[in-house]
Amino acid sequence: MNRFVLLLLCFSILYSCQSGPKDQGEDQQSGQQQAAAQPPEGEQLYPSLPLDTLQMLWEQCDYIDYVFYYKDFSVSQNKQADIRGAIRYISEEVPAIQPACQPIGRIFYQVQGENRLEADLYFSQGCTYFIFYENGKKTYANAIMPAGVQFFNQVMGAGTPGPAGQ
Repeated sequence: MNRFVLLLLCFSILYSCQSGPKDQGEDQQSGQQQAAAQPPEGEQLYPSLPLDTLQMLWEQCDYIDYVFYYKDFSVSQNKQADIRGAIRYISEEVPAIQPACQPIGRIFYQVQGENRLEADLYFSQGCTYFIFYENGKKTYANAIMPAGVQFFNQVMGAGTPGPAGQ
């Protein structure tokens, strides 16, 4: 009988140590606050690059440098036709930014040796967009046009499948 009472007492102590509904409510509130602090998946966080910036690039940009983070090469363009072709890869569409996406490189748009615009290049399955910087901060985002997807598939090529069909 004493063992039964002792066992019952131990179980009741263990049961009382579990977190109850009050703690769950607090956990739920803190979880909601964390969710509110993080943007939902696929949210459009940045506006499109302004038209006057695109026009400035179209008229003045004389050099584009693509620096890839995970490749042992970079790509540069210094012919006006190639530069304007690259500027055409910038869609007016504002992409849905996926938190899981990581940039694969940085693009530098230059005018007479001066960086006028920088962009992170996101190019993987479900992530085909540019995020542009202004004063060192992410400010604008634009999707990549289909011709741009084709271009980056060719550049990244070498047997590595890109996000074909996007």
